[in-house]
Amino acid sequence: MGAVAIEINDTGILVANEAEVLATEPGFAFVDGAKIVTGELARARARLKPRQTSSRFWSGLSMEPGSAGAGIAKSAAEIAYAQLEALWKRLGAGVTDVVLVVPGAYRADQLGLLLGLAQECGMPVRALVDAAAAASVRQYPGRQLVYVDASLYRVSVTLIEQNGEAAVQAEHALAQGLAGLADAFAKRFAELFVRATRFDPFAHAETEQLLYDRQPAWLEALQREERFELSLSYRNEEFRIVAERDALVAVARGFYRAGMQLVSQQREAGKGLVVQISDRIASLPWFLGELSRLDDAEPVCFAPGHAARSALLAPAATQATGQVKLLKRLAFRAEPSEASVVERPRAASGTPVVARTQPATHVVYGGLAYNIGSVGLAIGREADPKRRTLLVAEGVSGISRLHCEIVMRDGELRLRDFSSFGTFVNEKKVAGEITLQRADVIRVGSPGVELHVVSVEGQ
Repeated sequence: MGAVAIEINDTGILVANEAEVLATEPGFAFVDGAKIVTGELARARARLKPRQTSSRFWSGLSMEPGSAGAGIAKSAAEIAYAQLEALWKRLGAGVTDVVLVVPGAYRADQLGLLLGLAQECGMPVRALVDAAAAASVRQYPGRQLVYVDASLYRVSVTLIEQNGEAAVQAEHALAQGLAGLADAFAKRFAELFVRATRFDPFAHAETEQLLYDRQPAWLEALQREERFELSLSYRNEEFRIVAERDALVAVARGFYRAGMQLVSQQREAGKGLVVQISDRIASLPWFLGELSRLDDAEPVCFAPGHAARSALLAPAATQATGQVKLLKRLAFRAEPSEASVVERPRAASGTPVVARTQPATHVVYGGLAYNIGSVGLAIGREADPKRRTLLVAEGVSGISRLHCEIVMRDGELRLRDFSSFGTFVNEKKVAGEITLQRADVIRVGSPGVELHVVSVEGQ
């Protein structure tokens, strides 16, 4: 079989060669005494036997007893070893070289522990490769480059330096991941069942598990249709409801916007951005619509297994040197590009991104439209007697006394930033002054508040 890469991500431990993905299985384990069952069989029992099921052993990789979580006495390392060993027994025949593609969050001790587990399985490991470096195969001259990925309990944004090679510069993360988003969707589905039928899926382990099992198909259907019928069965009784897309979009919006803010905080003012997106992120319902809020940013969506397969194309990752190293910089393996490889997305509501030909006149905040007019509008946390001032909500961090000002000049709305923290338009940090267009979104503070730029005709 030659060389394979194994990508360590608890949403799916993935094994691939240069040609294809060979296997993917979720980072779940079911522990029954000395017996450990991993992968899809374990995930299917997560709601039925929650005290015996763990999905945190990869994110908390450790030798400490009980580190697997969920009240399980075994260590996270024991359970991780069980999953690696099962994969290797299935797929290891004929493999001569193994590259481990690892998350940027792993500490040195966790990397050493992972390497030890793999070698204990008999894997001929040649290198550990940072997932962001492995995924970044193409350079984009004159633009910033980031890689966005997610695991069950984490979302990461990695800044990639482009200086003849892809070099991991810094990783920033949110301490929330895809497991939390799945929980939020499940709760909303359950609420809809309770309101319509009085049946609560969370009242029974079987229907709670079914709620999670069917969630991906339901969300996929709601991306295609505004309304979709859902059904659950319990004790020979079937419960049916009609779910509406807007009710589910609202669940994800806060999570997505937190991710977009994390991306925007890494931007250099005045510089275009290429956002590389793992399949785990790109496949999230309505995510690409939220991405359209980033100004002057081009998305590049990767297929499943991209980072693993790309790691095998880097000679530095597969050459036998006698010493296994962590590689956080790799030579680019494709021709430079200036263009995105995906179509510009639609907004989260399913409607196209708004055209901006009509001149902007007002900003909307708290449900009220404020006419800018000739006197302008200052925005901040304290009133300025010399300026007409809009005070933002109390308790929002990252707001200066005089944060920014919007004025009408030569028939255009102009925003000028005065803050110490930064003002963002379409999640791009303003460098000094910028012209506002209809449908722009202004953000001040962190996580902040938003003002929407609109056009109002007549009175």
